[in-house]
Amino acid sequence: MSALSQPKPVPRSTRKPARRVASQRRPRKHPKFAARATETAIVLGVNVVLIGTCLHTLGNMLPQQLTQQAKLQEIKGEVSRTTAHIEQLKQTHQRSLDPEVSRRISEEQGHLIRKNKRNLVWIKPTKRQP
Repeated sequence: MSALSQPKPVPRSTRKPARRVASQRRPRKHPKFAARATETAIVLGVNVVLIGTCLHTLGNMLPQQLTQQAKLQEIKGEVSRTTAHIEQLKQTHQRSLDPEVSRRISEEQGHLIRKNKRNLVWIKPTKRQP
């Protein structure tokens, strides 16, 4: 048969290890502990760099945002002035479409006089000698 052979168990020694006295113990260096400490230090370092970058970016963006707010307020003021001017122009345009009003405007601006009106000319009185 072509079955795989089972691995042979390794015989264990029956001897107990000698116990060390508390003063002779040395701290063991665990490779897992060193790897975790290194990983934690790297993660903290990257996070500190990211936080620093974010704070720097926010510091640079704040003056730009304040400038944009000022420009926005200026534009809003200009829009309100333009809106008022447009309303005035609309009223003038509506006024010019009415025939009676357009005749009155032509009299005011063009010095035209209707046939049924008379011209009045004011003359300064002169002093008469007796």
